[in-house]
Amino acid sequence: VSCSRFSGSSLYSAMLWGYGPAVDVIQEISDVKYLMDRDELNVLIIGSSDGRHILQTIAKYYTHPKKKVNFYVAEVMLDMIARTMLLILTALEPPEKLGLFEKTRLWMEIYGNTLIRPNSSKYLVKKAHQLVHMVTDEAYLSFRLPLVCIGMMKYKERDNMETIFQFWAKNRFENVVKLWDGRIRQSLGTRYDSKEGVFDWDYYMRLKEIPEGSRINPREYKHWRATGV
Repeated sequence: VSCSRFSGSSLYSAMLWGYGPAVDVIQEISDVKYLMDRDELNVLIIGSSDGRHILQTIAKYYTHPKKKVNFYVAEVMLDMIARTMLLILTALEPPEKLGLFEKTRLWMEIYGNTLIRPNSSKYLVKKAHQLVHMVTDEAYLSFRLPLVCIGMMKYKERDNMETIFQFWAKNRFENVVKLWDGRIRQSLGTRYDSKEGVFDWDYYMRLKEIPEGSRINPREYKHWRATGV
């Protein structure tokens, strides 16, 4: 997995979760003979935010003919590269260090990016320190997370990645409930006082109209819109 980014001067909203399902890229191209005949595949992923396609491909790798797959990841914000590295690092923790059930809960808490347990917070701080070491020492990165290569990143970008991981390591308390409510207030503007009606309209008039949208429980959807959980 090689990492780079887009540059620009605009302000961006962080897209923490992708719109589409996780894709096994080898399965996606299984009908394309000239690609399947290759011993090595190069895949460019733009704006995925969470590494789901990488993890899905790794999980299904044993079902395909063996071939090398190189993922090139491009994101608008370096925070998304950092997030992807953390999610991959967590997913690949050896079972003797982290059991499957606990790893699943931990991974989903990090993926949810809102509320986490105290033990998960301690884990995040520990991994943040490791990730600082990784982006400042490629030899350690090759030892600890050999699937990831940052050789295509500029030194300035690596410095910024180090700053991101150091911020995580500080474990500064943030009132997520208050921050979430502030984003809702900013997003809805004058409609904030009738936000329950807005959430209700969005569910029945927008979400249910898309394929499989009705599978989402309306109460859970409106609770998530209000709290982020």
